[in-house]
Amino acid sequence: MDLHGNLSGLKPRQQKQLSQLYRRRCLPEQVISPELARHLTLLSADTGRQLGLLIDRSGRIEMVLIGDSQSIEIPSLHRYRLGRGRLRGLRCIHTSFGPEGLNREDITDLTMLRLDLMAVIKLDSAGLPENIEVAHLLPSSEKNNSLTLPATPLDKLDIHCLELFHSLESSAVTQFSHETQDDERQKAIIVSVGPNASKTLDQSIAEMTELAQAAKITVVDSFTQQRKLNPHTAVGSGKLKEIIISSMDQDVDLLIFDHDLSPTQVNNLSRQTELKVIDRTLLILDIFARRALSREGKLKVELAQLKYRLPRISDKTTALSRLTGGIGSRGPGETTLEIDRRRIRERISKLEKRLKKMAQSRTIARAKRKKNQLPLVSIVGYTNAGKSTLLNSLTQSQVFTEDLPFATLDPTTRRLRLPREQEIIITDTVGFIKNLPKDLLDAFRTTLEELAEADLLLHVVDSNNSELEEQIETVNQLLEELGLSQIPTLVVANKIDLVPAEIVQWLKKRYQAIALSARRKESLAPLLDEIIKALNKSSPNRPLSLHRPATKLPSQEPAQDKCGSPEEDLQKSFSPVPPK
Repeated sequence: MDLHGNLSGLKPRQQKQLSQLYRRRCLPEQVISPELARHLTLLSADTGRQLGLLIDRSGRIEMVLIGDSQSIEIPSLHRYRLGRGRLRGLRCIHTSFGPEGLNREDITDLTMLRLDLMAVIKLDSAGLPENIEVAHLLPSSEKNNSLTLPATPLDKLDIHCLELFHSLESSAVTQFSHETQDDERQKAIIVSVGPNASKTLDQSIAEMTELAQAAKITVVDSFTQQRKLNPHTAVGSGKLKEIIISSMDQDVDLLIFDHDLSPTQVNNLSRQTELKVIDRTLLILDIFARRALSREGKLKVELAQLKYRLPRISDKTTALSRLTGGIGSRGPGETTLEIDRRRIRERISKLEKRLKKMAQSRTIARAKRKKNQLPLVSIVGYTNAGKSTLLNSLTQSQVFTEDLPFATLDPTTRRLRLPREQEIIITDTVGFIKNLPKDLLDAFRTTLEELAEADLLLHVVDSNNSELEEQIETVNQLLEELGLSQIPTLVVANKIDLVPAEIVQWLKKRYQAIALSARRKESLAPLLDEIIKALNKSSPNRPLSLHRPATKLPSQEPAQDKCGSPEEDLQKSFSPVPPK
């Protein structure tokens, strides 16, 4: 049997004596037998180190642990599976020098690993057991969910272990479980790690909380750590222990990190926390998968998910490999890992071909739209800034809106009739966000590139957001990355009814913004005037006033473009300024 821990400096005789501990047994009802405890303390005094044992419920020793004079470390117990409402099935007993008994680290290990119990044997001056201190978990949802019994001489310890463990498990079927509940909402903890200032980390937590709510996840706690990402677990070991304790106290199902995680980090975190671990990219992809309604939108989200998953397929052994036939070619064939990768690549190739055909259809639709000589205005902006609400107010539409990130994903095109019988086409696009996943940006790039056909961009800004400057900068960077920075742009400061007048004046001065509230139609008149001025300036040869029968506008969502007679359009369109 292997010894676990710090073996450096141990004599061969001492290592042999420690290995022989695996031959010993104790009764299942006992925490530890007096003989085994005495032998353990004598070895601890001989080596000058804390020694520990992990004992299963049959009284068999599973692991022998060697620490130093101050502490002992328990290795990974991932091979000891946990069932619903069950403890680990292992109890830890270790020695301790000096008067200190159970400490915070012991209670942390007890809670993190869901051990049956934790016990510390104190040594006297002769190296014999003086007394023992025991702690075990309680079936309680309170913060202090462990019970520490007073120090007791070993021969007077009266604990029937099997009865205690069965009693705890029968009364805590749901308290020790991390399985997903029947309802759709999961409980999650959000973690943000990085070298940035604490204020920036707090802002990241706030945005991730909104994204979690959009994915129907309940955030119960959050942690920030100002440091470089740990290559193994992203966070430090101390912070990870705090996260695990909080997850157990609040019965959390999910751990969400506000940055991309490597496959190694995900595996290590999942193994140590025994929770489902996702990163920012996967959360955004999940939101897009929930909100995509059109056929093209669903295919794009699936493509982004497959590209995200491809490099993260975990390694598998060749145990299930197919064998190749023929003389001289026997051996492992295509492994299950390669089969999964090949199938994903084939699916990616098929999706890209289908989306390419759809892109050709959009090109034809744009050509027809351009033939109509109607100016095109596109609404862009950070997610949840009020783009769809503005479209609804301008065109009397009923596009779905909600106070959540990425409430609408599919582009929507409408005809807008301006004063003096002037008409334009106005399009709402998917919202932008900081650190937009690359795979998702590539999937939606063809849709966003349609903005290049726009004569004018309306950059909608949430005036009530404390991070509006960072959001404006994020949108400008994405527009520049897409090669759209040369298109004339009007900054529209939305939600001015929620902010003081000083902020509105600052936005007008800083960004020459047009202040309005998309929910109040009476505030939209200045925007319409500026749209007319900007279009006349950018396209002086293109007339805005068209006196001809309305034709149906082709778009990538034909069901969304419904244009009737000029009289019906006039009744349905928004006309806040009476014709002169």
